[in-house]
Amino acid sequence: MQDQALLETWRKSVLEIQRFCKWVVLWDGASYHPERIPDEVGREDLYIVTAYNPESKPLSDQENRDRDRRLFAQISSIGSAGSFVSVGRSLSGSHTEYGYAIYKVAKNDVDRLAREFGQIGYYRLTAKAMEIFALTDDGQFERV
Repeated sequence: MQDQALLETWRKSVLEIQRFCKWVVLWDGASYHPERIPDEVGREDLYIVTAYNPESKPLSDQENRDRDRRLFAQISSIGSAGSFVSVGRSLSGSHTEYGYAIYKVAKNDVDRLAREFGQIGYYRLTAKAMEIFALTDDGQFERV
């Protein structure tokens, strides 16, 4: 399980999606705004996953952008998936990671993507809550 300081950092991040060239805040570091989830998501869960900085190891901007393009290609290969560009930011603005908010996918697909891109966690936004899934010692993603 991830350490508590890292989990607290994830909880205090700002999560946004881009829709029609406008950034929409869904989680502001303290409060969830489910009413801002686009209608096309419907009742589906919205997962936010990135390819940036695998295993929390910083990569160059170019390496992260290349990984981001590969992640998008993988998401696009899931026939049912819909997606939005997403960004997770620290409250101070000192750290930013781009990724994708995806819906109409199974949690198993998100787990596979996260593993493939070396991620140790991702977010799930439901109709009622923002949840964090972290990689456990046995290689599974569990809600924390």
